[in-house]
Amino acid sequence: MRLLLLGLLTLLFAIMIGSLVGSDTDQVIMRISGWTIQTTATLFVIVLFFGFLGTYFTVRSLVRFFEIPKEIKAWRQHRRAEKYLTRGLINLTEGRWKRAERDFCKAAPYSRAAYVNYLLAARAAQELNAVDRRDEYLRLAYYHNLDGSLSVGLTQAELQLRERQIEQALATLKCLQKKKPNQNRVKKLLLETYTDLSDWQSILNIISSIEKTNLFTHEELQEKKLGAYAGLLKEAGNRKDKDMLNTIWTNTPHKLKQYSELIYIYVAERLKFDDAADCEILLKKALKCQWDDSLVRLYGFVVASDLVKQQATAESWLNNHARDAVLLLTLGRICKRSQLWGKARDYLQESIDLQVNPEAYYEFAGLYEKNENRGTATELYEKGLKLAMEISNKN
Repeated sequence: MRLLLLGLLTLLFAIMIGSLVGSDTDQVIMRISGWTIQTTATLFVIVLFFGFLGTYFTVRSLVRFFEIPKEIKAWRQHRRAEKYLTRGLINLTEGRWKRAERDFCKAAPYSRAAYVNYLLAARAAQELNAVDRRDEYLRLAYYHNLDGSLSVGLTQAELQLRERQIEQALATLKCLQKKKPNQNRVKKLLLETYTDLSDWQSILNIISSIEKTNLFTHEELQEKKLGAYAGLLKEAGNRKDKDMLNTIWTNTPHKLKQYSELIYIYVAERLKFDDAADCEILLKKALKCQWDDSLVRLYGFVVASDLVKQQATAESWLNNHARDAVLLLTLGRICKRSQLWGKARDYLQESIDLQVNPEAYYEFAGLYEKNENRGTATELYEKGLKLAMEISNKN
């Protein structure tokens, strides 16, 4: 069908040309070396056109013919590069780092994407702990593809983090962030870097910029936020800066303040300062929402403004947690602070009977020491120390 249509079009074209040539009365006369050529203008134009086409395709065919050796050479180089790249990837996957590095280096000179081979060679060198060679391959990768600075920089930062070159990785990532402020992979690696550096405020800043992305789940981001605020609270406590500690706690999102682990850290840091009576209310509210042994333990260290009320609160918890060794230890501490020696002794003894604990032995020993029973106190101190060493060895 196609051939029939082409034939009809050719015939129609020939008829048109013939009609034009037959009806054309204009003449073209050329004299060349004594020869005179006379023809119609239409035929002259047609001959000139087809002569140009013939010359063009002849020249193009000759150029293609002379380029064949060059193209064959390029094809062979491409096949060689592909061969070494494939072999290098197999060696890299199977953990033969030295062979992989060698294959990628052989592939690079013949490859149309040499920078890819150098990036892979850098990864292989990293596995061999050849940091100098790794950096040289990264330099060559950048040289062969100036537009690939992002991929080269990300690879460099990733390998620096694996080598624990944290400061260098941070410098690399900050440079990339200036060029690509919205690049998610850069932000993810920055978050990892700031975590390694315990730069808690920078972690929170990065998290705020990636919350609407799919880099992390909501639960993962919450965990990272908890870690950052916990780090800030501990940092303020270590600096003995009570105002900073309270400011950080005030600025902590309300949802995070409901996590018992964060409440524990804040109260533990507040106990480093003299006045922590307000923490008694915080712990009481938290324990009302969710029972947590670590918070119950801290409750015994807090000196409330009303010791009688604090003791009554802790004793009210016995209704639902009568055989809780941690609660009994806490009650022993509170009663000991209120100089209720008999009650303190009973609570501490019951706590030890339920679960031996170095802290309970220590409090019990202090109780006997207050009553000048140094022999029993020494015996209890020794028991507590022995138990603490056993627990330490197990861990």
